Amino acid sequence: MAEMALGYGSEFQLLRYLGHHRFYLDEEIKKVIGKGDITWMDYPINDKRDSCDGEWTEIECFKKRPDYNHIKNEWGKFWPQRGNAHNWDGIFIQNKIWYFVEAKAHLEEAHSKCTAKDSNSIGTITRAFEKTCGNKQLAEKWQQSNCYQLANRLAFIYFCTLIGIKAKLLYISFVNGYRCNPTKNVIQASDWENKWKEEYKTLELNDELKSDIYHVTIDCEKGCDTPNF
Repeated sequence: MAEMALGYGSEFQLLRYLGHHRFYLDEEIKKVIGKGDITWMDYPINDKRDSCDGEWTEIECFKKRPDYNHIKNEWGKFWPQRGNAHNWDGIFIQNKIWYFVEAKAHLEEAHSKCTAKDSNSIGTITRAFEKTCGNKQLAEKWQQSNCYQLANRLAFIYFCTLIGIKAKLLYISFVNGYRCNPTKNVIQASDWENKWKEEYKTLELNDELKSDIYHVTIDCEKGCDTPNF
């Protein structure tokens, strides 16, 4: 896990809005997912990082649930236990639904390839994708595409439904979140919209899979000065 950048980047911008503009962030999220109190999970401690904080990984957020041992056992069957494919930028709960947050500050962050080398792991991933999308050939395409992160996040959301947990994926895409580097900085929300449309097309997402994904775009030059209570 890389160290957090200071003043730019997706991790910095998300923590900035959680710490300095929480009301604004939550209100922007509610415009997309609907009304209801949002409860963010605190981040786990990680003394190996300079910040002393880490990210939730895979199913760790469920550890305090009484059925965690069952979840862990099922996860071991569903996904390879080598490496760590699912690092969450944030997690919150609203109306008993778990929202797993991915934050992005530049377009290249949306691209990723599967790095698994072990044939057993690749097979397990492809089978998980097939269960998620319902098509073996499409599952193989997911595994080989440069939209692998979105694909494995969707597989995780599908896993949650299998174990009886209501879950959704929420992308927070930042505009002007990388001003220190104009070549990476995204200055128009439409650039993000086009990027996600491109990923949806590559993965051939149907309406059911799309319904598991929400998108919120935050302009890092904006906030709410006075909450309207």
